[in-house]
Amino acid sequence: MIRATLILSAAVYLTLVIGGQDDGQKRIGLMQAEANTPAFSYRYTPREPQPEPRVRTVSTLPTAFVTASTLNVRFGPSTDRHAVGKLSQGEEVSVLRRAAGWTQIRIEGDGVEGWVSSDYLTDAPLRMAAN
Repeated sequence: MIRATLILSAAVYLTLVIGGQDDGQKRIGLMQAEANTPAFSYRYTPREPQPEPRVRTVSTLPTAFVTASTLNVRFGPSTDRHAVGKLSQGEEVSVLRRAAGWTQIRIEGDGVEGWVSSDYLTDAPLRMAAN
């Protein structure tokens, strides 16, 4: 039984290899329609013009320096907002705007933006004591 199955499978395989792929039964109308369509068609669709990439310009934002030993950078202007980063004493930040005792800043190296209490910023660089 196994021998007959193997011989039959080999015969079907050789028939397909020698005779080509079996497409099954097809109606005459379908065969004519397929004969009229090209095997490969390509339609050119022009792309929309892409906008120029935005170039980040170097702006001269006012800067401030951290006076606290550690200062939390918060998501919003409130101590209820979560911290998105920390700053150390003497670090320089770019000032985006000031509002009600809070300053929105950008940390230039990281690109992090957030809010800090204005009480812990000064416009003048700090002089650090040499150890």
